[in-house]
Amino acid sequence: MSSPLPSCFRPSTTTTSNLTVYHTETGPVSITWSRSMVGRSLHVEVHHDDSFDSLSFHLHITPFLFWKKHGSKKLAPNTHLFWNLSKAKFSSSPEPLSAFYVALVVHNRITLLLGDSPKEAHSNSKAHRPNTPQLLLLQKEHVFADTLYSTRAAFAGKARLIQIDWDHSRLSFIFDGETVFQIKRLKWKFRGNHRVLVDGVHVQISWDIYNWLFHNHNHNHNNNAHAIFIFKFQHHDDQDSNWNLGASEWAKMGKSCSSSSTGSFSSVLEWSSVEENQLLVPVGFSLLVYAWKR
Repeated sequence: MSSPLPSCFRPSTTTTSNLTVYHTETGPVSITWSRSMVGRSLHVEVHHDDSFDSLSFHLHITPFLFWKKHGSKKLAPNTHLFWNLSKAKFSSSPEPLSAFYVALVVHNRITLLLGDSPKEAHSNSKAHRPNTPQLLLLQKEHVFADTLYSTRAAFAGKARLIQIDWDHSRLSFIFDGETVFQIKRLKWKFRGNHRVLVDGVHVQISWDIYNWLFHNHNHNHNNNAHAIFIFKFQHHDDQDSNWNLGASEWAKMGKSCSSSSTGSFSSVLEWSSVEENQLLVPVGFSLLVYAWKR
């Protein structure tokens, strides 16, 4: 039996990637940072609200070959991408930690700005600030561990450490060292969702650990022994915000991303249940974690 996930969602043994999706005043933008044995890469996918077409840009970041550490690229007549990674500091994760910027300019406004060098980005692009700020919709990560899986997300004004602790008898969700929810009898509760309140923010936690519990019974390897977790952070006023994506817009972006050469993003609408689809249509920030056994 093959894995129910599309191949683009299963990292190879030598490549890891993290995806973020932002809402901007001109439409959603997906950013994928990847790391492999030969280097890193950046992939940008720009989606316009009024079109099914998308614009893409791919940059190889390798220590062995020449690559353009800073520069700009015209993606369309009114769309330009600016970047500077010449002094970027990296760790084990695919994306840089500091000393970099990536800026998307549409109609002479910076609609998306990543990194910690905003002054340099504005100076080099000579672009204005956007009319509406960018908003993070989705963050997708692959994490690897034995029993304790860790990731981070920013909400309620600060960055948080989120940990998933599991053994065959229980599954615990820990925010900044405090257990907010625990599940027992996992063989009867291997899929589900639950809402918790963390510092005034409603967090809906969804989990699917079927592969962890049952997959290896019929396989001699654990390459596909992954679990899926969704953390959906929703403030009380998110329902009234004007930046939420509807299902059609989310599906449109997923279809476009899944056809990109990197395969960095595939529409979950192709394989998820109706309930999961509703979770992934952003009404706030969602963190999607693929947890893999070492």
